[in-house]
Amino acid sequence: MVKQEDFAVEQFMDKYETKIKYNMAETCVDSLSFNQLFGLIAGDSNVKVLTEKILNTKLTYGHIRGSPELKQAIANIYSSDGGSITPEDIVITNGAIGANFLTLYSLVDADDKVIVVNPTYQQLSSVSQAFSGKAENIISWDLNFENHYLPDLDQLKELVAKHSPKLLIINNPNNPTGVVWGDDIMKQIVKICSQSDMYLLCDEVYRPLYHSISDNIPKSVVSYGYTKTISTSSTSKAFSLAGLRLGWIVTKDSNVINGLYSKRDYNTISVSIIDDLLATVALENYKTILKRSYEICTTNLQILQDYIDNTDLLSWVRPKGGSTCFIKVNIEGIDTMKMCVELVEQFETLVVPGEVFDNKRGYIRVGFGNSSDDIKQGLGQLTKYFKSNGYLS
Repeated sequence: MVKQEDFAVEQFMDKYETKIKYNMAETCVDSLSFNQLFGLIAGDSNVKVLTEKILNTKLTYGHIRGSPELKQAIANIYSSDGGSITPEDIVITNGAIGANFLTLYSLVDADDKVIVVNPTYQQLSSVSQAFSGKAENIISWDLNFENHYLPDLDQLKELVAKHSPKLLIINNPNNPTGVVWGDDIMKQIVKICSQSDMYLLCDEVYRPLYHSISDNIPKSVVSYGYTKTISTSSTSKAFSLAGLRLGWIVTKDSNVINGLYSKRDYNTISVSIIDDLLATVALENYKTILKRSYEICTTNLQILQDYIDNTDLLSWVRPKGGSTCFIKVNIEGIDTMKMCVELVEQFETLVVPGEVFDNKRGYIRVGFGNSSDDIKQGLGQLTKYFKSNGYLS
């Protein structure tokens, strides 16, 4: 029987997110309603047409592998940075979590070695471990606050030489830190993988949310000319449509595509025909949605910057992408799990403790894609927490 670890971050969120007023743990950019979405991308006459199309859609399975229109819209996003992605390079899934699971289900076999960046979204390491069968088969490639969460490429080369892994897993922009590895770094990582004939999976669910970087912007991992690269993503984070539950896998490797479809028959069949339709409309207009996401993130980042600049209790590596940051709490010995539970129970404010990211005690993950009011009010409650515990006078 396959053994798996409990999913710490999701269990923490599930336990507490309905018990608060101020959500600073949300990882999606402020979610859109249908009316907001249609208002952004269509005139009144087009809204009526879209509404009628939805209401008159017969609820069949639809296109089992995803509609041609949806796949083309996704391909266009990837091709915008110079890639050559076609609809045949895309597998549609139930969200990015489904994309990651299906990829690891297809690629990782018993006793395979996998290098996983750390910190990252726990699914990437835990599901790899479940399919590999042993905890020691999952090798951590650690990022450090002191090095601004930038990768040590010499360490990566050493890990590859020592373990001969089948797969390297990264995510860019990074969750939880929001750090972006630039084009120069990505080129070097791809080169290391290609020299070792190793698969490279990049969870790009926060791409292309590069709101605070103007040069050295990375392309998608699949646009660097190496066939054994794989990108996963969804409509959830940058595009504010998590409720659609629609994601995808992109790769130029036809053998991987065939393996994904073989496994997909057992756990997906198809995505919702309504999700497919709405995602197509949204992604055909992704630049408009992304403009809104940039504005929300940059506004809220400045609110956070102003707060952190005025306290010695917190420090951070300011994120250049995504909608999360990993803030260091400068209080010796602080139990950030206890801190975050107290923030929920006494101050109705949700942030995520570092303990759920491979036990990074002393850090908290803050999501800054939510409404500015949530951020302002949540920071006010954080101040009250510090005062009530004697950390501020």
